[in-house]
Amino acid sequence: MDTNKGSEIEHHTFFSLYNTLAVLQYHSRLRPFVLCSLYIMADYDLTLFQSIPWCASIINDPGYVTTPTNSRISKESTEDALFGDILKTDKTISACLSLYKKPADSTASIEEVTTFLALEPGLNGYLHICHGGIVATILDEVMGVLLSVNKDRETEVARSTGKPVERMAEVTAELTVKYLKPVATPQNVRVKAWFSKTEGRKFWIQGTIEDESSAILARGEAIFIRMRKGML
Repeated sequence: MDTNKGSEIEHHTFFSLYNTLAVLQYHSRLRPFVLCSLYIMADYDLTLFQSIPWCASIINDPGYVTTPTNSRISKESTEDALFGDILKTDKTISACLSLYKKPADSTASIEEVTTFLALEPGLNGYLHICHGGIVATILDEVMGVLLSVNKDRETEVARSTGKPVERMAEVTAELTVKYLKPVATPQNVRVKAWFSKTEGRKFWIQGTIEDESSAILARGEAIFIRMRKGML
């Protein structure tokens, strides 16, 4: 095993998280102690999932880049309160780590994201089985992560070219979920989301929830619409 290569990957991931959280502080004007808490949380989640071999194989893949899961951040405005407060506990979703697949070039869209989640029994409907409504919520949320990382990317490209930055929100217009197998708890899952089509202000996104053996537990298809300025 090339230990130096492993150290380089860990070093890159460590600073990738630090830099993206620093950017988050700039955009949202978070106070320094909040940024510190976010970094500790991200570092804990990274360490946890890197200790799990099947998760680590994806995290350490140079084709993926770690990225903050913005909806896991508690906000005074109550935006993202569901994932940032209610479902961010030791009894519900105890850890979360998002990554995106590197695009072909610096200005291309990010086509796919992966989010690892540690699902706990507090999400149960039936005994040891995650509630179906939560399964749908998880798929919807990670599809939102895909849209969020692309908005951040669009902002970076606009700033680098001197263009005005205009951030607009996307909302779920339609979501269809196929429940293929029970999503057992507690367990760690991989949630993937990718674009299948874009057309103007509409985005067609597909997603899956997979277990450690890559078995698909649930599959979702959704349409998101970018709201016009001032509508949300």
